[in-house]
Amino acid sequence: MATHGNNAREPEQTHVAPGGTVVRLRRWCGLLMLAYAAAVAAQIPVPVRGAPLLERYSADSVGATPRNFAAAHDAQGRLYVANFDGVLRFDGDTWELLRLPGAVAATALTRGEDGRIYVGGFDVFGVIADDADGAMRLQVLSATPPPQVHAVAIANVWQIIADRGALRFRTEFAMYTFDPALGTQRAQPLPDTTRMFFATRHGLLGRISGRGLVRMADDGSLQDLAGGARFADQGVAAIIDQGENGLVVSDDGLHRLRDDRVLAAGDSFPEFVNNHPNTARLLGDGSIAVGTTHGELLRYDANLKLLDRLKVNDGTIEDLHVDAENGLWVIGEGELVRIRLPAPWTFYGPAHGLRGSVYAAEWYHDALWLAGTAGLARIASHPGAVAQAQSLPWFEYEGYALQSTRGGLLIAHRSGLLVVNERLQRRTLISGTQAVLWLIPEPARDDRLYAVGEQTLWVLALKQGEWQIQASTELGAMSPNKVFSGIGHGELWFADSRSTPQRWRFDPETGALLAKHSFASAQGLPDVRDPELNLYRLDDRIHAVVGGQTYVLADERFVAERGAPASLVERPTELIVRDTPVGTFAATSRELYLRPERAQRWDRLRFGASAVRGFAGIHVGSDSIVRIATWSGLLQYDPSQQAPQEPALAVSLSQVSARAADGTLRQLPRRTDAAAQTIAAGETLRFRFALVTMEPAVEFRYRVHGLVPDWTEWRSDRELILRQPRGGDYSLEVQARTRSGREASPMFYRFHVEPRWNQTLWAKWLGAVLALALVLGIAQLVAWWRTKRFRATNALLESRIAERTRELEVVNRKLAELATEDSLTGISNRRALESGLAREWHRCLDQRRPIAALMIDVDHFKRFNDHHGHLEGDALLRRIAQVLQQFHDPARELLARFGGEEFALILPGVHLEEAQRRAQNLCNHLRDAAVPVTVSVGVAAQVPSPLDDPHLLLRRADAALYRAKRNGRDRVEIAND
Repeated sequence: MATHGNNAREPEQTHVAPGGTVVRLRRWCGLLMLAYAAAVAAQIPVPVRGAPLLERYSADSVGATPRNFAAAHDAQGRLYVANFDGVLRFDGDTWELLRLPGAVAATALTRGEDGRIYVGGFDVFGVIADDADGAMRLQVLSATPPPQVHAVAIANVWQIIADRGALRFRTEFAMYTFDPALGTQRAQPLPDTTRMFFATRHGLLGRISGRGLVRMADDGSLQDLAGGARFADQGVAAIIDQGENGLVVSDDGLHRLRDDRVLAAGDSFPEFVNNHPNTARLLGDGSIAVGTTHGELLRYDANLKLLDRLKVNDGTIEDLHVDAENGLWVIGEGELVRIRLPAPWTFYGPAHGLRGSVYAAEWYHDALWLAGTAGLARIASHPGAVAQAQSLPWFEYEGYALQSTRGGLLIAHRSGLLVVNERLQRRTLISGTQAVLWLIPEPARDDRLYAVGEQTLWVLALKQGEWQIQASTELGAMSPNKVFSGIGHGELWFADSRSTPQRWRFDPETGALLAKHSFASAQGLPDVRDPELNLYRLDDRIHAVVGGQTYVLADERFVAERGAPASLVERPTELIVRDTPVGTFAATSRELYLRPERAQRWDRLRFGASAVRGFAGIHVGSDSIVRIATWSGLLQYDPSQQAPQEPALAVSLSQVSARAADGTLRQLPRRTDAAAQTIAAGETLRFRFALVTMEPAVEFRYRVHGLVPDWTEWRSDRELILRQPRGGDYSLEVQARTRSGREASPMFYRFHVEPRWNQTLWAKWLGAVLALALVLGIAQLVAWWRTKRFRATNALLESRIAERTRELEVVNRKLAELATEDSLTGISNRRALESGLAREWHRCLDQRRPIAALMIDVDHFKRFNDHHGHLEGDALLRRIAQVLQQFHDPARELLARFGGEEFALILPGVHLEEAQRRAQNLCNHLRDAAVPVTVSVGVAAQVPSPLDDPHLLLRRADAALYRAKRNGRDRVEIAND
């Protein structure tokens, strides 16, 4: 049959072939099955997704203008950004700027197949290399352009494309092709209407305005692509390889590229209306990220279904780049932004309509429900975009708890308890002036539930599909701050702020209270009434925190325990522990840990996003999604949105230098696999560690074999200075980790220090001989002198004794002048503190024991002096000194007045946790001792190192003290690492 062009179709047949009825039935059955599948899919709830967490880098932090064009990363993982001021490089810690010749803007940048970074700007393109000291430099490749095209000037370089081993530099007038292996280049003229080019498995494809998509042949000619004419008058943002096929991202949608032919987009893309795509990138999970001219980031799955829609900035997104750790960088106007997509952790905050603090989160009837200080809110499913929270004015003031059940959604609030069904019809179950604070399901049963209020506990039963009150019990004088279900059926545990932990047991059928049991000193707990009593359940065991100590219930008796997670956190009295489908979470207001399923380790979770501050609650919805309330919103963890595995990390050295005594500085090789480096005698070594990672926080520790055998503490400091080490062979070993728990492979750097002349073997032998001769000569001289002067010595003995007595009297007077006692308080003064600190520091250094320091400052002392007078102020300082003397052992520890209203306490052999506990006890005692003021305490502790100064311990404690002052006074803060 003859055809009429590529799009001609065969004429329709008008007769019915044998079996045609069967064919039609099969078609109808297929259509019905598709319709049924669509109906089922429509009933599947679309998950509510928050905004992925972002790391933003402003112009101030990068040190360049907020105008960026492209990005790439090198083999080490360092990020390069083409910026209006030049080329930026980021190693995860420091931003570095390289200006191009003539201070022109870097408009294009890519990584070649040889692993090097190529950059282009106005009239220049080249490759970036490292100097001996590791700084960037530009090797210009465009100094002598080919004469066949615009030999006078190159003009702007708009694109650099890595294509089959060659580099293509697209300028305003030509396509320059550079062969890195041969160092040659050639140029091919381009039409003035040339737009973007893309290297694909279909060849080098580009768009010519007014013509459409074309393919550049090896000889430089441009060939039309089948179906490419549809792009003659619309922009093409990217062409992405997807296996054997491709995807064309254009102004009107996403088009398939198959068999060298462009197919029309099957779906409409309303998100592209007045919001054109400007760039696109294939992500590690097979999804596609698209950046638009209005600063939006769109993500589609492999079937081109919209997954995420996120507003990133207000300008055009010029480029999207996936770094070595699968982080997506959004490059363009404004801040540089790094995001993880897919994003297992997302966030809801004020930008999404969320107001106040969140107390509870629950999934019910295709929506996320939130209760908190702003009342009740609901977030309905919304494909693609981050949905907005809708406030529901069903009650006034706070909402406290939510529970999804087959009898409806239970909502506990300040004035009672509501039940809401799937049609959003609500019924009041409990009303009055009493708030309902907790909703606790009966384990392994979906028809029993406990509602705990301020004075009453209700037992709820589900009968004939409706919740009813089955029984109630008054709480009496108890004031619980935490309630949760116990190990057995009908068992509730209460952390009572007025008393000791209590366990109540109910009849699970009738709801009647069977027994109450309080746990006190007879059951192993200390005999205190701690308002910060904490209870939690972990691994089907009940744990209590009383007086800062953790206990676990074993055979109806609490025994002391120092295990994780309580031993990992600074404030175990705040600890919240919750089992979830992905593992066990443990949180305080400042820390969050996860113990994955079937694992024993606890990984600390850190979020670089500044919006994620303070953890207030852990919630697991009926959809099995973990949600964590923060001070500013709600974190959501979706394990199905896992990004590709991150690559292994390795420690390296960014700089190694040696400075001689005369100030001469020389740079040493940074390679760690080379032979030992030779260091001249008397030189000072300076090492700077590097761990190239885009995660926001990195810690290092090190030891020097042959000099410092023990590991230092983990710290963020990246530098080590060894001042004139003695001659010998040494090896520096460095370990690193990110604060999210990723560990890097260690690094070793060997070096040999030449000995000084007096450290050589011949000098030692000569010194030994001379010393022996000198000793023998002195011995003979002394014997002769003693024999000759024996009588004269006896005669002068009494006069010498009298002279020494007078000298001792003079020394005693001088010692009296340098008295170590503070005249006002009667305790040691600052002179005694400094000598005592140095003495105890070196003693702990020899014994490899820790040493702690407490810096104690009287709160608002100036205000007290101004109101009561200085005499009363002096009396107050003496009284506080007397209280402080009761909290230390004068035989082992040193208490001194540091100055003014500030005191210091040195605690040899005391770890950080013990020092913090003693500081907290001190604050509590002063509160209860009827002293008219409070104190703030800064705590620091460490194992001394010969490389550290003992005064650093006091400075760290003093910094923690000032943080305690800033955070409200009357508190204890510990020093940062």
